[in-house]
Amino acid sequence: MAFKKATRQNATIKLAITGTSGSGKTYSALLIAKGLGGKTALLDTEYGSASLYADKFDFDTWDELDPSGFPPEYFIRVIKAAEEAGYQNLIIDSLTHEWSGRGGCLELVDALSRSRYKGNSYVAWGEITPRHNKLIEAIVGAKINIIATMRAKSEYVLNKDERTGKSTPQKVGLGSVQRDGTDYEFTIMFELDRDSHLASVGKDRTGLFTDPRVITEDTGRTIAQWMKGVINGKTPTTKYDGAPNIALLETLSHHSDEAKQAYDNALYPNQSEQPEPTKQKSKMTPEDYIKSDIDKRIKSGESKESILGDYSAILQMDIPDVKDLNQDDKKTLARALFVRNSKGNVKC
Repeated sequence: MAFKKATRQNATIKLAITGTSGSGKTYSALLIAKGLGGKTALLDTEYGSASLYADKFDFDTWDELDPSGFPPEYFIRVIKAAEEAGYQNLIIDSLTHEWSGRGGCLELVDALSRSRYKGNSYVAWGEITPRHNKLIEAIVGAKINIIATMRAKSEYVLNKDERTGKSTPQKVGLGSVQRDGTDYEFTIMFELDRDSHLASVGKDRTGLFTDPRVITEDTGRTIAQWMKGVINGKTPTTKYDGAPNIALLETLSHHSDEAKQAYDNALYPNQSEQPEPTKQKSKMTPEDYIKSDIDKRIKSGESKESILGDYSAILQMDIPDVKDLNQDDKKTLARALFVRNSKGNVKC
């Protein structure tokens, strides 16, 4: 028995996605799993709703139902089966059912307290808590990647439009429907907004994600690279704002060498020299537009977080050149230029 150097080689990820109904939890989980690579299994507690995406994603669903509902042992059995079958990823959609679904922990406690302990739920929890904890241990200790979706408690709040003065109701999430503290057992936790579908980062031990983002396959690719400990043969910093689009970076070569170099420098500062800025062309390019926009908005006092969150709108821009780029190119380019131009003094 001896100590050995810690490494992320052959590590697995345990990721949670929370959100209200309609926020895109299942779709986001499938995108991440696709980006992670390998075979994906899915435990669908939502009566086959995940299979609606079978034409977009390649995955296998668990077809064995437990007559008693969704006790912790049901989920443990599926995790072990996925490991033994050689899957690399398991999506649990959703983990909320183990807590508040039919036959879940809350129902089990209620039944025990009434049938065995004369209404004393405190004693009943003494039996159910260890069963729940065994599931958490099975998730954390699994030898495969696990992505668990969880429903969010929700309520409506009134948002006032500063321009019109009118208030409109908006459905917001107030934490996941699971036992308190379950969120923190995961390496990464994304919280999805129902209206914008942007994912906020509730927790991230990887240091890869900070600002709100739209989840894509590239999110999974980024995590896969992090687990290996390298990205393109280099060790990345954690000061980078978001997911490096390694695969799509090559597609930018026909748009701008400066953009490619800016993106690489943003990921790996001090490993290559920043090229001299190219001269402004008479025709506005995507690079020129985004660079000018960032400079103007930062100088006007707008926060970097606000700008980056707002860049999801780039996908819908209808201006010369930018509209001709595909969606992934736009997002990659926007992030690259934002990171480069927001480090220290902004220079455009």
